[in-house]
Amino acid sequence: MSAPPSSEPRVGSDRNVEVDIPRNPKDCLACRVIGTVALGGVGVYALNQSRAHAPGSVVGKRIMAGVGVCFLVASALRWTK
Repeated sequence: MSAPPSSEPRVGSDRNVEVDIPRNPKDCLACRVIGTVALGGVGVYALNQSRAHAPGSVVGKRIMAGVGVCFLVASALRWTK
């Protein structure tokens, strides 16, 4: 004979569990400040490495300038969103 069905879910059962997860979670103010400052600092550092008197090739300096601008844009987006 088979066992009677149990009302408790079994381990490994195919039961669907609904979890309420917000679509756009908001970060706390400290998280936004730390993330913004970190991204901005990396952007300023990269722009500093692309200066004319810094060692390196012209192509490398232009790449670092682009990276720096991208990090500064990411910093601004991090603060606003």
